[in-house]
Amino acid sequence: MTHPFTPGPIDEDLWALSQYLLKCGDMLDDLKRQPGEAPKRLPDTVRAGSALYRTSLHTNKLLAQAALSDAATTVDGQEAIAILRHLTEAIANAAARASDAVSALANGNPALADRLLEQSRAHLYRTPVAVQDISAALLRHDGYLYAQERAARENLGSSDPAVKVSEAQRKSLASLARGDAVVRGSTAGAREIATPTAAHMRATTIDALVDKKLIALTPLAQQDRYGVRLTSNGVQALLSARQAQRRRPASASPAPTTAKSAVLSAGARR
Repeated sequence: MTHPFTPGPIDEDLWALSQYLLKCGDMLDDLKRQPGEAPKRLPDTVRAGSALYRTSLHTNKLLAQAALSDAATTVDGQEAIAILRHLTEAIANAAARASDAVSALANGNPALADRLLEQSRAHLYRTPVAVQDISAALLRHDGYLYAQERAARENLGSSDPAVKVSEAQRKSLASLARGDAVVRGSTAGAREIATPTAAHMRATTIDALVDKKLIALTPLAQQDRYGVRLTSNGVQALLSARQAQRRRPASASPAPTTAKSAVLSAGARR
């Protein structure tokens, strides 16, 4: 039977989105500082609104890709979709307020236009950080699928109890599971992630995974750089932790929230 899933957003898609958001933010900031009468401000406001509209279309495309991909099959993938959905709403609201500002300027009401542009800019607050959170969640999603494939390929059974890990350690294992991670030693003597850039974890978490023999570090040619690979125990710990998480009873539906506050909370998880 043919697999029904389509490819989800890739790193290049998310990088482009973050660049669009930064550009739109800069354009709105420039408008706030721009003096002059309404007719002189109108062309730049139209350009800002058009940029927001194009960004909104791009974000909607990424949301559709994510929702139709295999991201929906894992907890981390579902988290990425949820953040992307809130981000899509925020950018759509920003584009709508910018469009209203164009109308206000066209009708000779610069004071109203200023208020609308402030609202538009508020919807974009910390949205690039939310894009980073999406990238990190998709990295963990990919890592979990990779761990599943490796467990099947290496016939890793579940006869021995898996090492228990905290949620921070589980996320770190998922981020490192693809085997393309590099750890470097910092000037303070602690370890930190060099790649992938979406893998965010504390040095103490890395050390704990090494101590538990869930990851192995291999010295690379470059000084103080180590390749990272999950051990068999690490694969089992990751898969076991995810299974335990899925057995938890579903929580009640959260209270409705605004797009802006949702994106803020997405960035605050960092």
